[in-house]
Amino acid sequence: MNLLDILETRKQLHWIQNNYPLSISRLWVPHCVRWDGLGEKSDRPVGCMQPMKQIGRGYYECSTCNIKEERTSQREAIANLGKISTGLFGGNRSGKTQAGSMLCVAVAAGRGEWWVREWLRLNDLPDSVVPNANPSTVIASALSYGDAIAYIRPKLKQYLPAGTKYTRWNAQDRGMATLPNGGKIYSMSADSGREKYQGQSCELVWLDEEHPYEIFEEAQMRTIDSGISNGVILTMTPLKGFTWPANLFLQDPKEGFVAAKISGLDNPYISSKKMMSTIAHMSDESKRSRLFGDFTNQAGLVYPEFDRNVHVIDSMDISDRDRFDVFVSIDFGVVNPFAALLIGTDGERYFVLDEFFMKEKTTIQNGHAIQAKFHRYKPFNFVICDPESKDARLILNRQCNLSNVPAPKSGKYGLIESINLVKSSLTIQADGKPLLFVAEKCKNLLMEFRKYRWAKTTNGTDRPKKSDDHGMDALRYFCSWYHRYKSHF
Repeated sequence: MNLLDILETRKQLHWIQNNYPLSISRLWVPHCVRWDGLGEKSDRPVGCMQPMKQIGRGYYECSTCNIKEERTSQREAIANLGKISTGLFGGNRSGKTQAGSMLCVAVAAGRGEWWVREWLRLNDLPDSVVPNANPSTVIASALSYGDAIAYIRPKLKQYLPAGTKYTRWNAQDRGMATLPNGGKIYSMSADSGREKYQGQSCELVWLDEEHPYEIFEEAQMRTIDSGISNGVILTMTPLKGFTWPANLFLQDPKEGFVAAKISGLDNPYISSKKMMSTIAHMSDESKRSRLFGDFTNQAGLVYPEFDRNVHVIDSMDISDRDRFDVFVSIDFGVVNPFAALLIGTDGERYFVLDEFFMKEKTTIQNGHAIQAKFHRYKPFNFVICDPESKDARLILNRQCNLSNVPAPKSGKYGLIESINLVKSSLTIQADGKPLLFVAEKCKNLLMEFRKYRWAKTTNGTDRPKKSDDHGMDALRYFCSWYHRYKSHF
C-alpha cells in the first residue's frame, strides 16, 4: 500500500468515525493484566496486557501467559441479554452506561443498517442483540432530567449517526432523537412519574440506575406487545441494599430474566490501582457494590444480625412431639400478603419450618389453605395472630376451626421491644449457635430479612418501613407471645 492509499484509507476512517461512530465502537473485554489493584502484593502475574479469550460464562484465558481466571466483560453482558428483561449490575467505572447507550442506538437504527451490522461483527455479538432489521422506537430513562441532560443524552449522542435530529434535547423534559432512517430514541426520567411511561409501545426500554418498581412494570408493558423486542435493560450500581432488582434478577429469577455483572476492575481503560485507593476508606459492603456490582447489606437494616450462613438450615425433624411444640403465627392481609409462619420449638430454640404467603384471598380461604399446607404438623399448640385484627381472628376461629390467641402489643411487647426480642433470638449464644433458625424453603421470609429497613422519621422515633414486613411481623408476634408465655412458667 503506497502513501496515497494510506491517506485515502485514513480519510475514509475519519469520515466513518464522524458519521457512524457506533460502527467502530468496541465493548471492552478483560485484558491480561493485574486487575485487583494490589500491584506487587498481588499473587496474580503481571500479564501481557493483551485481550483475553472467553472460554466459558464469566471465565477467560490468556494462552500467552497460560492464565485462566474468572473475569467480567462488557461484551459478554450485552451478548447474553434476557428475552424479557436484563439486569446489568456494574461497579463504578465499569461502563454500564456506555453499554446501555450503544445498545439503544443499535436497536433504534435496526440491523438493516450496515453500521449496526458492523458493530455486531466488531464485537462478536449475535444478531439477537438487535433482533429487528427495521428502525425501532427506544426509551432511554434516567432517574432525573438533570441526569438525562448531564449523562445519558451526551452518551447517546456519542454513538448516534450524522443527520440525527434532536427535539428538546437540552430541555428539562422529554427529549427525542430521530435517526435518519426514522428510528426514535425518547429520553425520559423517573421524576416525571409512571403515567408518562404508559401507552408508548417500543422495542427496548433502558433504565439507567434503579427506578421505582412501578416504572419498571410500566416499561415491561411497553415492550410486551412488540413482535420483536429486547424488553427492558436495567443498568445500575446497587448501593441501596437488597432492593427489588436483587429479588427479581438474582434471588428468585423468572424465565426470561437474566442478570449480568461487570466490574470496573476488569475495565482495561481504568486504573485498578487508582480505583482501589479511591474506595479504601469505605466499608466492605460499599467496596463490593462499587467494585463488583454486588448487592450487600447496607446501612438501615432492622436485622443486620441475620446471616444466611448461621441462621438458615435445610430442614428440621420435629416428629418427636414430646420434645417439640408447634405454633402458627399470622399477619393478616388481603391486598397486602397474608403471612403465616410454622414454627417449632424445643423450649430453647425456635425453628421456622415453613411459610404461607398469599395475596388477594379472603381470610376464610387463607385459613383453609393453612390447615391444608401445615396438616402433618397438627395439632398446633397455639395459633398466634395480629392483635389488631379481631374480626379476622374470629373468622379463623369460627369458620376455619383455627382457635387462636392475640399477640401482646404494648408495654414491654410494643413494636421496638418485640423487634429487640427477635434480635436477641438471632444473637449467637455461648454455645456458638443462635436461638432462631429458618428453613431454606422459607423464601419470602428470607427475602424480607434482607430488605426490612428502618424508616426516616421527622420526629426522631424508630420505626421500620411499612414494606417487606409481613413475615417480619408474624415472626415478632411469635417471639413476643412466646416470651410472655415462658415468663409465666
